[in-house]
Amino acid sequence: MGDAGKVQGEKLADLFNELIEKKIIISMNVVGAGFDRLTCITGISRDGKDDYLLVDPPEDFKEAAADQDLWHLRFNFNGPDQLEYIFSTRGGELVEQGLKIPFPEHVERLQRRRNFRVDALTGTRMHFTLKKIKGVIDLINVSQGGAYGVLVKHNFKFMRGSVLKMDQQVYDIRIIFPGDENEPDETVYVKHAEVKRIEHDKDRGFYRYAFEFKDMGKEEQQRLIQVIYDLQRKYLQRRK
Repeated sequence: MGDAGKVQGEKLADLFNELIEKKIIISMNVVGAGFDRLTCITGISRDGKDDYLLVDPPEDFKEAAADQDLWHLRFNFNGPDQLEYIFSTRGGELVEQGLKIPFPEHVERLQRRRNFRVDALTGTRMHFTLKKIKGVIDLINVSQGGAYGVLVKHNFKFMRGSVLKMDQQVYDIRIIFPGDENEPDETVYVKHAEVKRIEHDKDRGFYRYAFEFKDMGKEEQQRLIQVIYDLQRKYLQRRK
C-alpha cells in the first residue's frame, strides 16, 4: 500500500468541501465493532476554534457504537482523481445535524485506485460482441473498472461449455441501466473489456463472468461514475 502524500491545511478543507458539494459516497468503519457502511459528509461546522465534520449517520450506527466510550472511526473514499483516500477520527457525538466528529489533521492519499463495486438493479444488462458471437450478461454488480454477471443469452445455439475464455477480449459493449418512472434508462458504452474470471454453476447450468474494462472514452467514464454514485445513493435511501 503506497503512500502518495498527505492532504492537510487549506487543501484539506477544499477536499471536504468538494466531497460535500458532489455528494460523494464514502465508506465508514467503526473500528473494533465490525461495522462498515456507506454514507456521506453533509457539512463542516465550527465550535470555537475547532472544526468538525458532519456525517450522515447510518440508522444502525448508534447500536454498533454503543459499547465504545470514544468512537474510533475510519473512512475511505475515491477522490476527484479516482485515487483512494483514507482518514480516521476519534471522539464525536450525535447531534441534530448528524454525526459530529473532529476534523482530521490530514487525509492520506494512496497510489492505488479503489473501485467501489455496487449491486446492479434488476434488469441491468451488458451487451457485447466477439467476432460472430453476440451475448447478453445479466449484471450482478458493477464498478468503475469492471462488471460481473451471468451470461443469459447468446447467438450460438449449439455451443456447449463456456462461450468465453479467460483473458478473452470482448468489444462494442453497451451497459443498459434501467430507469424508473421518473428517470429514463441510461446506456454506457465500453470499447473493449477482458474476461478476468469464469464461474460455472453446474446445478443451474449457467456461467458467470467477471470483466475488466480496458478501453472507454472519458465521457463514458464520467457517465459510469455518475451511474454508480446514483446507485449508491439509492442504496443509502433504501437503508433509511
